[in-house]
Amino acid sequence: MGILKRVETLSGRPVEFKPDSSLTLRATLQLARKGAPTHVLRYRPSNEPLDYWVAYQAGYLLRLLELPPNERFDFAATGAAAERVEELLATGQPLNDSDKANIPQFAQMTAHWAMLNLRSYAIGMRIDQWLASDFPELREVQAAGVDAMQQENLQLLSKRIGSLSIPVPLLAPVAAYALFADRLQGKAGYAIPYRAAGVLDLGAELLTISDSMSSDAVHDRDLADAWAAAIGMAGWYAWVPYKP
Repeated sequence: MGILKRVETLSGRPVEFKPDSSLTLRATLQLARKGAPTHVLRYRPSNEPLDYWVAYQAGYLLRLLELPPNERFDFAATGAAAERVEELLATGQPLNDSDKANIPQFAQMTAHWAMLNLRSYAIGMRIDQWLASDFPELREVQAAGVDAMQQENLQLLSKRIGSLSIPVPLLAPVAAYALFADRLQGKAGYAIPYRAAGVLDLGAELLTISDSMSSDAVHDRDLADAWAAAIGMAGWYAWVPYKP
C-alpha cells in the first residue's frame, strides 16, 4: 500500500512481514535500527484483513520519520511508575493480607499497561483520524479494527487480582479513545461503560486536550505530556533522543 511505500522512501529501508502467533497485539512494527536492513512488521495470523493494522502501525513510524532528526525522541520509563501505582493501589481500597501481597505484581503489570496506553492512544487517535481522512478505502476495515480494540479495552474494566483493580485515573486514555471512536464512527455506545466506571469525565478532558492541540507530529510529545499531567503520570517517563 502507499503508506508502506512512504515508510520505505523516508527511511531507506524496506518493510519485512513476519507472522507471529505469540503476539498479544494484532500487529507491531519494529524499526530498523543499529544497521538492521529492514523494518519488521510482525502480525498475528488470523482471518481478519491486515490492511488497517499495518496502516495503523506504520502511522507511528511515519510520524517519527517526518520529523527533523533533532525532534525525534523515544518514550522511556524512568522507573517511578510501579512505585506510584503501588501507592494508588494501597490508598484506594480496603485490602486484606493476600491483596497486599499481590500489590507489587499487579502494580508492575498496571504500570506497564498504563505507560503503553498513554503514548499509544494519545498519538493513535491522531493516526486514526488521518487514516479516516486520507484513506477512505480503508473505512470498512478501520471500523472493524476500531471495534476490535474497543472490545479488548472493555476487559480492562474488570481486570483484577483479588480485590485489586486498575486505579480509575489510569483508565482515562482508553475512555478518551472510546469517546473518540464514537465520534469517528458516528456511534454512541463505546463510551457508555466508562461512565459507570467513573472515568468518562477524565476521558473527555483528555479528548478536549487532544482537540485543542495541533495534530502535527512535532506536537506529539506535548500531547502525551499534557495527558500525563491530567492523569497524574508526570515523571513516570522521559523523552530520550532517538538513536537510529
